[in-house]
Amino acid sequence: MEQVLIWPSQFPLLLKGLVEDNGAFILDALEAWPECEAVKDEQGVVSQVLPPIFYVAWLQPLDPFESCFFQHIDEYDEEAHQYVAGLLQHIAAVGMSKDELTLKLLGGLAKYSGIKAQAKLQSKVSFVDLLLKNKLHKTLSWLLASDFKLSPAQACEFWINGSTTARESVTAHYQSALQNLSQTQLEAVKRLNDGEDCDGLLNLLCNEEELLHILDNALLEQVMSGTAKQSNMLSLIEKGAKGHGKDSAGKSAMMWIVEKGFVSAAQALRSFHCAVSLDDLGRNLMHYAVLSNSKPMLELVEEMGVDPRLADISGCTPYRLASENQSVSAKKYLEKRGIIELSDDAKYQRIFRVYTLKALVVLLLPVQMALFFDSSRDNKLSMIILLSSCTLFIFALARLLKGRKLFPRVKLPLTLRCLGAMSWLSLAIQALFTVTMCLAVMSS
Repeated sequence: MEQVLIWPSQFPLLLKGLVEDNGAFILDALEAWPECEAVKDEQGVVSQVLPPIFYVAWLQPLDPFESCFFQHIDEYDEEAHQYVAGLLQHIAAVGMSKDELTLKLLGGLAKYSGIKAQAKLQSKVSFVDLLLKNKLHKTLSWLLASDFKLSPAQACEFWINGSTTARESVTAHYQSALQNLSQTQLEAVKRLNDGEDCDGLLNLLCNEEELLHILDNALLEQVMSGTAKQSNMLSLIEKGAKGHGKDSAGKSAMMWIVEKGFVSAAQALRSFHCAVSLDDLGRNLMHYAVLSNSKPMLELVEEMGVDPRLADISGCTPYRLASENQSVSAKKYLEKRGIIELSDDAKYQRIFRVYTLKALVVLLLPVQMALFFDSSRDNKLSMIILLSSCTLFIFALARLLKGRKLFPRVKLPLTLRCLGAMSWLSLAIQALFTVTMCLAVMSS
């Protein structure tokens, strides 16, 4: 259905009266102004006349490609066309902006007709939206003092795109100018999360503690998004965000920033975070620095004094996390600092080798005893000494492997602990056999 906006033939006279401050012309134009109603013809075309303030904001009909809702059609003659075009050309030549002109014209019109009442006569086009679209911020600032209301979206739009004067007018009249303070706050939070400059408006609508909470949540949402930008994060940090906001798993915005490798943002937040902060999984910042696989991030987190050996609630340390995620740079970084851990399979192999040797030490005891009590052998002393030497060598090798730095320091099963004790006993008994045999030979 086509929507047509009619420009009444009275508009040039109204414009002339406003420019020349001629009350007679203004009153004549207003009295003859058509009814502001929509008329639908047989073809389904809806024609409508709006209150005078809308035409003052446009000043001239829009071309078809400029119009978004109405198709603009005027009803005045060629002479009126020439007058309006010449007037606008003259005003542009003297350097007056459209915003200043609109403000002047509406100021004159307000003496003869209620601006606010005209704005309420229709609902298809919002007068405030029209001013915002045409960037008539001075005009809108003047209207706010005349008890005009801004919706949440309009308030945010005006704050973001308006000048310093526009923001000052909102600051001065926000209690009366904003339709819904709580809804405006929610809209401002949404705009802030999208990276728009709404923190000043939020500062009007909430206290310092609430603003800090909002900024922290905005920072968390920004870093968790798939289109996270470090420039937006730094802007939020500059406005007061401290990175304390947490997701459902207790993972703070700082941890997200570290994991994603935003070094500058992490540097800006480091003074607000302690070295022992953990998420619900028991992971600290070093776990997430490892996931970033970034050397500058690892260095930054290390400078903060974060424990690089801390295991989370599942027993996973930063080094193991680096191994599991194939974070090569992070793994090498930790290894250069002497932080090396074995995989579960490697730990098993080391324990298996040590206790296999200890089992061999225990098994050599019966052989030694059989040899000791065998009176038929002539070279028994040399064989006992050789067997004892082998036992001592195997036991020493087991002790050497167990004493290495990477040997797992875990609680062993009772059977292995008993095997270890029996190896000591086997070594002692075999040593006693050797000493006894030597003394017997020497006495004979």
